Amino acid sequence: MEILIAEDDEQIANSLRKNFAEDGNPVMIAKDGEEAIHFLKSISFDVILLDWRMPKVSGIEVCRYIRESGSKIPIILLTALSQVKNKVEALNLGADDYVTKPFSFDELAARINAVVRRYQSNTNELIFNDITLDLIGRKVKTPRGEIYLSGKEFDLLKYFILHKGSIMSKEDICKEVWGVNFVPSTNVVEATVKNLRRKIEDNYGKNLIKSIYGEGYLFIVE
Repeated sequence: MEILIAEDDEQIANSLRKNFAEDGNPVMIAKDGEEAIHFLKSISFDVILLDWRMPKVSGIEVCRYIRESGSKIPIILLTALSQVKNKVEALNLGADDYVTKPFSFDELAARINAVVRRYQSNTNELIFNDITLDLIGRKVKTPRGEIYLSGKEFDLLKYFILHKGSIMSKEDICKEVWGVNFVPSTNVVEATVKNLRRKIEDNYGKNLIKSIYGEGYLFIVE
C-alpha cells in the first residue's frame, strides 16, 4: 500500500519509512501539514499518518481538510497527547485511529492494517489514479471509457491495485485470485496477466504491470 507520513520529526519519519519499505510499502514524507495537503491534491494514498503538532498546518487541521473534501481515506493521528479529550476530538473530526507516542512499529502496522481492512470492506469502489473499479457492478472505468474485463481479469486487477508497489509472486496470485495453493502447470496466470496488461495499455496508454524475472509481477505506482 502507498502511505503518506506527515511528520516534522525527521528521525521518526525516516525510521517509519525504512520499516515500511522493508515490508514493500512505498512511502512519501511531508515535513508539515501544508506539504501534506499539497501531496494529497495530486496523489492517491491508501493510508495517511498525521502528526498532531506540525508547523504551518496541524495534523488535526489536515484531517479536517481531508474529511471536508469528501475523502474517506484511512487516517491515523500520531501524537504525544494522551488525554481522552484529545482522542475524542480526533475521532470526531474523522480520524480512524489515534496512536500515542512513543509506539512500536508492530503496533502501528497492525493498526494500519485494521483501518485499511475496515475501509475496504465499507467501500463500493477501488480507485487507482483515474482508474475506478466498481466492486459491486464489477466494472472498470477510466476517462477514456470502460475497460471490459473477464471475471478473473477483474479479480487480478483488484489484487494488483490493493498490492501496488509490491512484487507479487505467482504463488500469492494463485492463492488470492484463483483460490489454489499451488501454481498450475498451465500458463493461465501468464495469459491472464498478458490480457489484462494489453487491455489496460490499450485504454490507459501506459503499461502498469511489469514482469519481475524470477519473482513475479509489479503494479507500478506512478
